This record gives sequence, structure tokens and C-alpha cells, in this order.
Amino acid sequence: MKIIILSPDDDNHTAPIQWALEKAGYTVACWMGLAWTEAEQASLRFGRQTRVALGPHIVEPGDVVWIRRPELPAANPNVSEADRKFAELEYRGFYHSIAYVLEKLPVWVINRYSFSRFIIHKAVQLVIAGECGLKVAETLMSNSPAPVRDFVANNPHRVICKAFTQHVWERSDHTVAVTETFELQRDRLPRDEVLTYAPAIYQDLIEKQFDVRMVIMGCHVYSYALHNPEGSLDWRQDAGQRRIRVDRIATPPEIERAVLAFTQETGICFGSLDFAVDRQGEWWFLEINEQGQFLWLDQFNPELKVQEKFCAFITAPQGSTEPLEKREGLFPPLAEYEELVLRKELPPVDIKVSGSAGSMAFVSSEG
Repeated sequence: MKIIILSPDDDNHTAPIQWALEKAGYTVACWMGLAWTEAEQASLRFGRQTRVALGPHIVEPGDVVWIRRPELPAANPNVSEADRKFAELEYRGFYHSIAYVLEKLPVWVINRYSFSRFIIHKAVQLVIAGECGLKVAETLMSNSPAPVRDFVANNPHRVICKAFTQHVWERSDHTVAVTETFELQRDRLPRDEVLTYAPAIYQDLIEKQFDVRMVIMGCHVYSYALHNPEGSLDWRQDAGQRRIRVDRIATPPEIERAVLAFTQETGICFGSLDFAVDRQGEWWFLEINEQGQFLWLDQFNPELKVQEKFCAFITAPQGSTEPLEKREGLFPPLAEYEELVLRKELPPVDIKVSGSAGSMAFVSSEG
């Protein structure tokens, strides 16, 4: 068995995970994605047998394929301008063929591409979460001014606005601005045309005690309370500045049952979920990122051993119910990797809290 990670080998999660797995004696291969250069080429062969080659790596029965964050398909830049669009479409179509055909091979794919493409959509997440018994705040997704104004004006609760996707704007002075959640003021809504510039998510504000980042690994559910003394609507920016505290907390049994029902319905076996816990102790589902950042939790609280748990998960038999804690001791902690980076024995990588402009770096971006 080998572990194939679809990601550049300097990705901020791939690098430490690969290091930890190899230290424990596992064989790891990285394929950064489909491109025209030799290491990123791929071949699929069908007939007497099915054969998949990702660069120099042959996908074999029993392998584990972690679709972490591959690069977008890249066509040869020397293709003629008249053929460029065709070539780009062919590369994109070929990559989709690769990603989908992996699901039909005798390998464990984390997560299957068809499942990840389905669950990436926030509307789908909210519907399934509600069907599985998780609390979901009253929500409107729209680019139509009239429904937006009605939702805000006739809502007894405070209302927040969120983007569908994360985005970073680079200013001329080299500073950045990022998408983040903000509260809408009823008397300060922009004119109708502005409300059509980009669709958005409008949602009841949860008066929360704290946030929760949950990590699911198969049937194992781990919840971590994010205590933010700033009381910000969006904890990510404060986390990027190390202004939160992370503690392991017990997942309420009814929440764990609902989350596992959610994973069954969506087909995913791994992901990071966000919840808000209100002042009455109720857990409200916010979203899931099926390849969300998780190693930063160990930087805030090394006792969590999230890296070790993930390594135990990805090397266990598919569908294993054995507690990950039984095998997490086989793998070195993130702190050991960080120490090697600080001693310049390994190249630096930056871990960013998802959606944060701040860097949770092994070595800061300045050094």
C-alpha cells in the first residue's frame, strides 16, 4: 500500500503529513495535478485491465488516494492561440475523467470526487444538515434586491451577510482585504443595483457563546471549542492573529449522530465542519469544507494531536472503527516538524486558517 496525495508537495498540509507518514515507514507519493510537464502528465488505459498513471506513480489495488488540493489543469503554453480554448477544455475534461475513474478502482479515495463536488455547494450543505437533524439558521441566498430587503426588514433577528466563496483582494499598497462575515444594518442597505453585483448569503445572526471547529475522520468525530475574546462574528481573522483559544470538547451525542448521518448522506469520510454554540448551549450548523484546514489546531493546542490522528486515519483500513488514539502514537507530532523547519532542516510552509489573511506559519512569511 502507498498513499498518493493529489497536491503540490509543498502544500501546507501535504508537506507535514507526508513527512509524518514517511517517518512512520509508509510510502507516500505526491502528484500536484494534471499539466503538460512530464511529472504532471497522466495516462488511463482500459481493455484487458484498467491502468492509471499519475506522473511516475501507478495507482495500484490497496492504495489510498487523498485528493487534498490539486492544482488546476494546465495546458501547454506553446499551443497556438487559436487552439488554446480547445486545449484547456480537453485538459479539464481529462482531469475530470481521472478524478471520477479513481472511484471505480480498488483504492480508498478521500474524498470521492463526485461526493466532494456535490457537497461543496452551501445550499446543498444546509438542506442535508437540516434533514439530518442539525439546527440551521434561517437563511436567504439571493442576488434579487426585493427578497433581500424583505428578509432583512421583516426579520426579528439581527442579520449577517456572508460570501459563497473566500476571496482576497490585493491593494496597491500591498495590503490585502478578505471576505468575512459582517452584520447588516437595516437602515443602511445599499441601493438595489449594488445588491445585484454579487449573490450573497443572508442569515440570522446566532448569539453565540463560542464557535466549534469539528473534524470528522470516518466514524470518528472530534470537536474543538474556539474561544474568541474579541467576540468577532468571524473568528478566522482573530485566529490568524493568534487571538483565540482552542480546547477539545465533547460532542453532544445527538450532534454526533446527526453529523454521522450527514456523512452517510453525502458520502464523505473526511472534512472540517463549523458550528456556532448559542447562549442556551444549542449547536448550529454553519458549513463544511471537505478539505478544510485542520493542522492549525495543533499549533494552538499540541495536546490535540490532530496530525497524528489524521495519519492514523489515512493508514487504517477503509471503514475501520478502531479508535484512532490506539495508533496515533506511531506518528510524530506537528511540533517536531516545526522544530526541524525552524532549524532549517526542512523547507518552511505556511499554514493559514481557512479564510484568514493572517498566517499561522511554521516560519513567518518574513523569515
